Amino acid sequence: MERRLGRILAEYMGERSSPILVKQKPREAGRSRTVKGVLALSFKGALAIAALAIIAFVTYAIRDALLHAHRFDIAIKEIRGLRYVSENHVLMRIRELEELNKNLLALDIHQLRKSIELLPWVKEASVQRILPDKLVISIKERVPIAFARVERGTVLVDEDGILLENKPETISRFDFPVLSGLEAGFDVETLTRNKKRIALYRDLIQSLDDNGAGLSKDISEIYLRDTGNVSVIASEDTVLVHLGAENFQEKFRRYLAMSRELKQKYPLLDSVDLRYSNQVVINTANQKFRN
Repeated sequence: MERRLGRILAEYMGERSSPILVKQKPREAGRSRTVKGVLALSFKGALAIAALAIIAFVTYAIRDALLHAHRFDIAIKEIRGLRYVSENHVLMRIRELEELNKNLLALDIHQLRKSIELLPWVKEASVQRILPDKLVISIKERVPIAFARVERGTVLVDEDGILLENKPETISRFDFPVLSGLEAGFDVETLTRNKKRIALYRDLIQSLDDNGAGLSKDISEIYLRDTGNVSVIASEDTVLVHLGAENFQEKFRRYLAMSRELKQKYPLLDSVDLRYSNQVVINTANQKFRN
């Protein structure tokens, strides 16, 4: 009887186990699942890294093969837009980079463009690859609008105030007035001052030619150092005419109308100042007059 009671009690106690033990079993199962999840994620991450490494290696190998493939060596060089710029000068800039690598894909086209744009007369350049072996360079040249007298001689100048190289065979193609007052140099301040003077010169030419007057062709020299006073010398003349900074055509017509009389009256006439509305200031080689 006692044994039977003991067995019943043991079975009862087994069915009503400790709450602490009951709680520990799910926790251990949860921890087991967490470890498995971490291991799975780690395995997937390792696979992803390995795949990326393989892709990177294959990409590098393909790129390296292309950059050294003779099929892409530069064979054709097409240069467009040349008129004043020497083709040999452009080819020299290309050869400088070809010495590093002749492969079209390896060529640094941005560096080549910058190098070409440093050439005299080149305003803008674009460089294009055409596979497998063609290099196309398009050049926009600077357009001269006047001669400029500077320390090193007479050179051409463009609308941005850039002084262009002096070549007798190039200069002989143009018939422009000569500008005095522009400065040699490529620093920002010098270029800014030159650009202001060029803008004043263009205003002068436009004013002289307004309404079909065409008076700009009668000007041989223009003085621009003082931006508040444009001074000119007419063709086949020696008298310096001060026109101020506005109403250029009206003042120049006024000078043309009186020039013969003034030269007869003042044989040593040196300059005529027309900046004042109600008077003319006349300078001769030895004295000044006001009319």
